[in-house]
Amino acid sequence: MNLNTASMMLIVTTALLVPGCVSSNGGGDSNSVPVPTENLPEGFTLLAVINDTTPGANMEEEIANLRGEKDIGNVDATLGIYIWGEMGKNYDARVTVMECENEDLAQNAVDNYLTQPDFENPPFKGVDRFSTTTVNDHEVTEIRDRVDKQLRYLYIWTNENVVILVEGNSDRDSSRELASLTGQ
Repeated sequence: MNLNTASMMLIVTTALLVPGCVSSNGGGDSNSVPVPTENLPEGFTLLAVINDTTPGANMEEEIANLRGEKDIGNVDATLGIYIWGEMGKNYDARVTVMECENEDLAQNAVDNYLTQPDFENPPFKGVDRFSTTTVNDHEVTEIRDRVDKQLRYLYIWTNENVVILVEGNSDRDSSRELASLTGQ
């Protein structure tokens, strides 16, 4: 077990101990939680919702890839963690919704994310790293990432001063469906 997996398991375990942070049936008050909690795509189960009030959570660590050369200012971020495969064998899907002080700072966060060194090369020979698609009437960047020998689909965009990052799975349709459930 690598350090990242152990750290994530510790955060998730901590979140499980906090009442109201976990939904066993994917239900929840969608007005108070900015990440999808209900009507999830087939195979996805909400494991935890984490924010600055979650004991043991370090949101700065969770949004580190959104920080970079460009300033993003003070932010308020929430992370949803979803199981979509067999726990311990498959990676988790994640949705990060981050409110910035203004639209320019939100765009800076997207720019920082897209220019990280891991994205300099294509995930596989002949496969483009980036493309654009539409989610909830917004033009979004689709990112293809390599996980083991599969593509993983990620989506990032802004809606005014809010940044939405959806780290889906190897199924493009279900990953886009999870992205659409953000309502952003």
